[in-house]
Amino acid sequence: MKTFLGFLKPNALLLTLGFVMFSTMTTMQSCSAAFDQMGLDNITNIGGKLTDLMAKATEPFGKHEAAVKSILNDITKAADHAAGQKKNKNVADSWNLLKNDLVMPFFDRWKSKGVLDKDVVKESVGQVGKSLDAIKKAEMAKKK
Repeated sequence: MKTFLGFLKPNALLLTLGFVMFSTMTTMQSCSAAFDQMGLDNITNIGGKLTDLMAKATEPFGKHEAAVKSILNDITKAADHAAGQKKNKNVADSWNLLKNDLVMPFFDRWKSKGVLDKDVVKESVGQVGKSLDAIKKAEMAKKK
């Protein structure tokens, strides 16, 4: 260190190091998304409703068709909200993957078959639960 910054006096050296640390910290903070209470509320509210509704797939689809449309609308709104937040592309992508790759195919299958086997429902709810947990972790990791 003495040869690299040896030409600086001790006070100038401390000032330089302080400036470098300050710059690094402010840059690192600006790289992460800000905490979003609505995003956290979305995952909390939708998560419980979604898995509860999926668990009812052993009953006739027609009995729950309105609830399916409602939860899909909620997921779309949550994905749109996440996409509208700065530096939040990963969370928005996760919402879209949840909807397009897990939830929609599940509901489409339920609609076409009328009812689903309990083992299929259990496996699907587990996969969706893991995806919801990942989104919640991402939301919780944001700086307040």
